[in-house]
Amino acid sequence: MLGQVIVSGLAMGCIYALIALGYAYVWNTMAIVNFAAGEFLTFSAFVFVATFTTSLQLPFWLAALLTAGVMALLGALFSRLVFARLQRQKALVAIIATVGFGIFLKEMARIIYGPEPLLYASPFGDGVLTLGDLRIPVQQVAIMAIVVVVMVLQYLALRYTTIGKVMRATAIDRETARLMGIPVNRVLAGTFAFSSVLAALAGILLAPLFYVTTEMGTLVGLKGFVAMIIGGFGSVPGAILGGVLLGVTENVGAFAISSTYKDAIAFGVLLLFLLVRPQGLLPERHADRA
Repeated sequence: MLGQVIVSGLAMGCIYALIALGYAYVWNTMAIVNFAAGEFLTFSAFVFVATFTTSLQLPFWLAALLTAGVMALLGALFSRLVFARLQRQKALVAIIATVGFGIFLKEMARIIYGPEPLLYASPFGDGVLTLGDLRIPVQQVAIMAIVVVVMVLQYLALRYTTIGKVMRATAIDRETARLMGIPVNRVLAGTFAFSSVLAALAGILLAPLFYVTTEMGTLVGLKGFVAMIIGGFGSVPGAILGGVLLGVTENVGAFAISSTYKDAIAFGVLLLFLLVRPQGLLPERHADRA
């Protein structure tokens, strides 16, 4: 039983890790916290379920790709139309703008798709994978497998491609990157678009586990932020580790104590880290941000 609880926590931790990665990338390149991440998740889940799979009846992979494209476009538009105009303002102004954009996305989802929750059956079926005494739902296995593949691909892209090197250069020193001829505003837009795609993927993977509602992403977005703090503010490997650790800890805690306190356990872990190790498990090395 405990083994299944841990595996379930790992699957949920992968969702938190995706959101935490989005926070980390935006922080590293833009020096702001994107508090609209949870609402990006919500809106993407509605677009995926209501528009592409229910109305248009597209296959899972095509619907997922189109949803990612829509969310990337929204993220890039926010960066170019809103953030680009706020770069000379205090960082707090841009952070408040992300909160406002999150409210906009949530209300747009409510207006377009209505207040009623939507149910989406898992595209991977209701099968169960048996490993010894463990009986793991195929949906959870799919979540972990897809997230691992995505994380490996994004690591390779950031490490070995020109786009990845440009993004890292912009993250380290935005002004120097601009002087070297790097189109910084385009890089910032691309980074925000990429973080939006990560949130979209989280929403798509989360849709079969819960009802799709306008509130589904709020708490997940907050827990993704908690995961980034636990892992190390702005640290990419820390975001992954923090997400997985948070998912397992809250599941095991809920199993040992009570599921009533599941959310309280997650924020209790945050408080513990703030008291004992505020820099996180794997603190970001680059302290200077543009």
